[in-house]
Amino acid sequence: MYEKQDVEALERQFNAAMEEADTGTSLEAIRRVYDEFDSGDADAVAAILHPEFQVQVKAIFLDGKSYKGARGFINWRREMEKLFEQERFLPVGIRMAGSDRWVVLGRLHIKGEEGGVELDVPLAHVLEQRDKKVARLTVYSDISEAMESVGLYA
Repeated sequence: MYEKQDVEALERQFNAAMEEADTGTSLEAIRRVYDEFDSGDADAVAAILHPEFQVQVKAIFLDGKSYKGARGFINWRREMEKLFEQERFLPVGIRMAGSDRWVVLGRLHIKGEEGGVELDVPLAHVLEQRDKKVARLTVYSDISEAMESVGLYA
């Protein structure tokens, strides 16, 4: 999947972005959002998503795909579950890009099907809020690309 040099470059990008990341109360608030995402409760997830919600994937897994609405979110999660026996995104830092956009820096913990390879890779999500709900989630493998998409630089 990833070559050693690619992983090393991603780790450097991730570490540079983390130097100015909030790891306090803002991160705790974002972790609560991700707890809702991971709950598996479709009603709870729908309650925090904007009616025009979209997921866009610019990452090695499901690259180029997009999903719309709460149903789209559920479909995205199902597709990820088909790819991996286990997978979980753990937010470890957040960078603010104005009052309605954030870069969530995290680690994607994945385990391949049937006892396959386990990986822990850096990943970034750009979250956008509208009307106090999550309106857009963009998944990036490339941390620098995520930062640049909202006018921040690692």
